[in-house]
Amino acid sequence: SSGINAEYGAKGTPFPSTCTTIDSFIFPNHHFFGVSANTRVVLPSKPQSCDNMFGEQYVYTSCNDKCTYSPCPLSNVPQYSDCPGQFTDRVGTVANNDYLTFFIRSRHGFYTNKFFVCDNRLKCIDYSKVCDLVDDCGDGSDERQCTNHFQCNTSGRYIPKVKACDGKFDCFDLSDECTLCSKEILDGKGLKTMSWMIGISAVIANLIAAHKNIFTVRRCRTSVAVVNRFLVITICLGDLLVGIYLVTISIYDSIVFGSSYCKKQVWWQTSVECSVLGVLSTIGSQLSLFAMCTLSLMRAKGIIQTMKIPGEATFETLAQVLVGLALLITISTAIAVAPIIGRFEDFFVNGLTFHKDLALFIGTVGKKKLMEISAAYYGRMRQGELSWQGVRKLVDGMFSHTVEDISDELFEKPKVDFYGNDGVCLFKYFAKIDDPQRIYVWVTLAINFGCFLVISMSYVTIGVKSMRSSSKMTAGVRNKQVEARDRKMNIRISIIILTDFLCWVPFIVICMLHAAEVLDATPWYSLCSMIILPINSVINPLIYDSTVTSSLMVPARLLTRKVRITVSSARVDTKSETIEMASSSKQK
Repeated sequence: SSGINAEYGAKGTPFPSTCTTIDSFIFPNHHFFGVSANTRVVLPSKPQSCDNMFGEQYVYTSCNDKCTYSPCPLSNVPQYSDCPGQFTDRVGTVANNDYLTFFIRSRHGFYTNKFFVCDNRLKCIDYSKVCDLVDDCGDGSDERQCTNHFQCNTSGRYIPKVKACDGKFDCFDLSDECTLCSKEILDGKGLKTMSWMIGISAVIANLIAAHKNIFTVRRCRTSVAVVNRFLVITICLGDLLVGIYLVTISIYDSIVFGSSYCKKQVWWQTSVECSVLGVLSTIGSQLSLFAMCTLSLMRAKGIIQTMKIPGEATFETLAQVLVGLALLITISTAIAVAPIIGRFEDFFVNGLTFHKDLALFIGTVGKKKLMEISAAYYGRMRQGELSWQGVRKLVDGMFSHTVEDISDELFEKPKVDFYGNDGVCLFKYFAKIDDPQRIYVWVTLAINFGCFLVISMSYVTIGVKSMRSSSKMTAGVRNKQVEARDRKMNIRISIIILTDFLCWVPFIVICMLHAAEVLDATPWYSLCSMIILPINSVINPLIYDSTVTSSLMVPARLLTRKVRITVSSARVDTKSETIEMASSSKQK
């Protein structure tokens, strides 16, 4: 007898239930003359998925009905005439008094028929080579009935089933990701709809608010008013860039690519367009945040220095404001552009892509994998991590460049830069502890969190100071106008703090948990980039400027007025009818 330890799966995962022992297993389940003992097998007591099982383990588990949705791959009954040329020491015997079969002597000294007969009947293979992702028979019959693999469309190569639709390309024709699970930039109708809605709303709202503030800034008479106007314009500009980013991503997702994105994913993530969109969204979000932080500080300063008379608006004031805004734009642009500067590629490049005719590589390849391949090719490697330039030279040395009909395009290696980490082309906020970009990402997140704290503290200070000032003005006497003004201001302050909190704090917490590998936030990347982070781009113009709110209130007021007129007319008509009916009754 022989046994197989089925207590653990192929990846070392314990079975969810206790094991059971099958004391008598033989295929087929016939009576063989001279056989006194069959194979003893240890298996899970309840059926389960066999997607992580291969070879002998898969055969015994599936053929004993312990696999869910996985049939037994053994179908051909061994005949004595099968597999000529193999097993010269075979021993023939009669099965069921019906046909002649044979057994072979194993290396353990006992006789067994533990072999798979290929469909061509020319070859027999051990159970360990059945359902093992390799066509050992030559006719594919040893893999045909297996459910633990995915077969690439073009090459016919087998890969483990768990590697299909895992977000990484394993087939040269990309069929493992683009056949069963066609990927798009934005997955799901809900995410697509929200992206369009938030993007269009952000563009329209910020254009209206920016237009109004630009044309009214000339009427400002004090330096404080000028600063406030320009900072609100800057917030609108940043949020407008975020809106443009969302609309553009939605256009590429729904119109340019659609369902064909999966095949073009590698090209898109290495394209200039993707990098430009990433830079655009980063500049927009950082500029808006920095401007809101500065505006909150200026307003808090104004409340604290209530006794100081604001200075008049002069060209000098205007110049100072423009210099300050230029500084905010420069810092935001530097944060966005630094990751795509070629000089810093060793910190920010995530991988390289290769021409489809270079069949050694599939999809995007990271530096670690390329160094492993180079070490295997050259036999030895210098210790330590190489630069991307050094890696490219090593890879180039593996291919011949002497053939005249080979174009230079074949050896071009587009980079997967900082913004090509995902199809949405967003700043790579999700960086793990071993990611070379983690310091840059964490510093940026720390700056953004600091801005949130400054904004919150500034507006809390404004609220407290205003309440105290109101108490002094009214001298303890209740004043409804003052109370209404304070209530309105407190509501606006609460909205500003709450929206900034909901936008950044949960997102930063998710980034920290991802970095600590407590959870894998990669599947949430699109949700964060399309909804959580950009939502402030729609809310900000409503909070910091009343133009958009007033514009939205106009049709609402007209509608309300029309309804009131209609209701009043109906009441008059009803009253007239009642009077006429009363007059008629009296006449009768």
